[in-house]
Parts: sequence; structure tokens; C-alpha cells
Amino acid sequence: MIKVGIIGTGWADRVQIPAFKAAGLAIVGLAGRDQAKTARVAAAHGIAFHTTDWRELLEVCDLVSVTSPPALHQEQAIAVLEAGKHLLCEKPLALNMTEAQLMCRVAERYPEQLALVDHQLRFLPAQRKAKELIDSGAIGRVITVTVRITSGSRMNPREPFNWWSDAAQGGGILGAIGSHALDGIRWLLEPHCGRIEIAGAALGRTYPTRLDTSGNVREVTADDIASLVFRLGEVVGTLLVHGAALDEAVDLLTVRGERGTLVIDKSLKLYLGKRRGPLKEYVTRLPELVPNRFRANPFAAGSVLLGLALSEALGNRRELSALTPAARLADGLAVQRLLDEARHLAR
Repeated sequence: MIKVGIIGTGWADRVQIPAFKAAGLAIVGLAGRDQAKTARVAAAHGIAFHTTDWRELLEVCDLVSVTSPPALHQEQAIAVLEAGKHLLCEKPLALNMTEAQLMCRVAERYPEQLALVDHQLRFLPAQRKAKELIDSGAIGRVITVTVRITSGSRMNPREPFNWWSDAAQGGGILGAIGSHALDGIRWLLEPHCGRIEIAGAALGRTYPTRLDTSGNVREVTADDIASLVFRLGEVVGTLLVHGAALDEAVDLLTVRGERGTLVIDKSLKLYLGKRRGPLKEYVTRLPELVPNRFRANPFAAGSVLLGLALSEALGNRRELSALTPAARLADGLAVQRLLDEARHLAR
């Protein structure tokens, strides 16, 4: 079994540890900043080794998953690679282009090691089939693309100030969720339409201040709302992502071409409509290997599928083709460029 060490106790606790364990990966170590929380999370998942010194993980595992806040990614990812370990880094890749470029240069020195970004949605059957259909010309020349991702995640005024609200630590919904959307657009459309460029951006907050855990008022410097306009050659696109919804959450990707339309909805369903015809569901099913408890959450389901691909690629079978959909650090760098451009335009 592949021995995995994880840095971070938030996302890892909620999704990645149970998803990777379901995929057959062995989680052999956990590192976190808070000793009590790290011990609690490790015990909950049956992880014997836990530490507040993330460098100790490098001695006990084959692959390290970096799920810490983005401000820590550069140092930790580079250390993982230099220790001879495979790397899976959370998105966004870094705080800015300068950091991301350095990470990519280091990864290039270790071509035998995996250096991936956790854009696990690429592994979902609906996304993979959408790419296959676009690549085959099923909807013809692409004309426009729209993405809407909304939730009520930032509408609780009592949600405490933490790194998510702090731009200096890489917080904000554009990086956390918008990066997935931008990666998906690149993956689906750039081979056919050209490089994506941000044409305009606006960022906002649901609440200008929040109380930290000590009761102090802190200014929210990261975004809870992001609206982007972009182009890929002649293709015009829009992206709206926010946590300000009080109604039902929306997760919708629509790609319109000369001969048809593709839609992926929040329930992981793919729809295909031919010109002047109705949208019809294009049946895509999650593999039976994905347990039922993960199926309603696309990030959890994608994490199981990514874990299965890692197991195939690094296990006895050495099926590296299983990781064909995976995002490399170069993909993370490309998304980082877009995040930086959007923030610059918004300012």
C-alpha cells in the first residue's frame, strides 16, 4: 500500500483522509499546527503517527498531501520534493506567481517524482465525458462558456475570522473554489480555443469584519464573492462564484458550441443538447468503488477517484496512465496566473 502523510487537519479531516482510505491508500502520518486538534483528528481516523512538526512526516511516507493554507504551500511543497517524496498540493498552488514559478522549477529537478495539484474534479465521470465530447467535436466550435457556483457558506456573521478571511494567508473563495472552475475551463477548452485570459473582475465580501476566536474585530481582506469575465480566443466566458446564497446552492457549467450545448450540474449529471434540440441527460455513473457516503459531494467523490488513480500509479501495477487526467504543478501555475490577473483587475 502507498504510505501517505498529510499536512493539515481541516480538509484532511472532513474529506481527504476518509476518501483516500476508501481508495486503499494507507494514511501513516498527520501533521497540524494545533497539537490537541491534530491528536484528536488522528485518533478519529486511526492514524498512529501525528506531529506538530510537518517535516517529521517526510521520514515515514511515500507521498505527502499538503492541505495547509496557501501561504505555507511553497515551503512545504519544496521540502517534500527535495526529500524525494511524491507531492500532492492543495489549490491554489501558492500565494502568487512568484511562489508558484519557484515550486515548478524545483519540481522540474525531480522528474521521477509526482508533483500534482489536487484538482480532483477532473476525475469525475461527467467531467471526463464532457472533455471527450468536446475533444471529439460533438458540440462543434465553442462560442461561449458560463460557470455559476454559489452556496451559503459565507452568510453566517458568527463564522469566526480565520485564514479563509485573510488575503495574506491565501484565503478567499476565488482561490478556494474559483481555482477549480478555472482549472476545469482550461482543461476542457484551451486545447481547442487558445489560452484563457481574464478580461475583467470584481471581488466582494459578505461581511466586512468578523470576530476572531479571542473576540477581537478583524477586517476581512479576502473575497467571499468573485465575478470574472474571460476570453479564450474568440470564446467569451463568465464565472460567478460566491458564498452569499440564502437559497438552494448552484453548481453549473454550460459550454455552448455551434452544434450543441453541454451542461454539468451540481448533482454530477451531464446533459447534451444538439442544435435546436432539448437537453438530454448523457448517462455518466460513478464507479461502484466509490462508497455511497461520498457520492453526494463531488469533491469527496473526486478525492476517492484520485486516490484510486494514485494507488494504481504508485502501487504494484504501476499504471501511470491512471493519472492522465491529473493536474500537474504547471497547471497550478497557469491557474495562479489567472488568479493574480483577476485580483489585479479587481483592485
